[in-house]
Amino acid sequence: MRLTARWRAWASHHRVHVGIFFALFYVAFSRPDATRLLAGTAIVALGEVIRVWACGYLVRNQELTRDGPYRMVRHPLYLGSLLIGLGLSLLAQHALAWAGSFAFLYLAFYLPAMYVEELRLQSLFGAEYQEYLEETPRLLPHLRRRQDWPADTERRARKSFSWDQAQTRNRELRTVAVMAALIIVQALKLL
Repeated sequence: MRLTARWRAWASHHRVHVGIFFALFYVAFSRPDATRLLAGTAIVALGEVIRVWACGYLVRNQELTRDGPYRMVRHPLYLGSLLIGLGLSLLAQHALAWAGSFAFLYLAFYLPAMYVEELRLQSLFGAEYQEYLEETPRLLPHLRRRQDWPADTERRARKSFSWDQAQTRNRELRTVAVMAALIIVQALKLL
């Protein structure tokens, strides 16, 4: 196995652990910027909204999820994580240094994880995933009108958002709680 393939597999497997370590480092060493606290919090909240929205549709390894935010991007959870990291960077002093550190983390761990996930989904769902891959951008949605998004209603029935899916099966409320705690800790540092 080539070094790149080994790194992708390792990074994909350990991205959450590295993210937790980064969050702990962030809490320990960052100082909030009072003037950007609200803007950073809004970006973090937007990232969490996207993640919860995605988790309400995601059924891991059983079916190819193509509804909700998955109609616009293949990796809405990673898009939400990107916004969360940028928001946390923005609300801290030395925002450029924190954003640079987060960008390194994201490029080193989350982009390889997306690649590994796409290979796994290709092996699980074959031609259906290949079609989805060709019509849906990886991370950033195209700026186009809604009626131009992939219109596959003829092929299958649409699924609706499920709070149970988001809360219980995908456990996204844990991430919401952690992000809320991070922001509260930052706000308390201002007192």
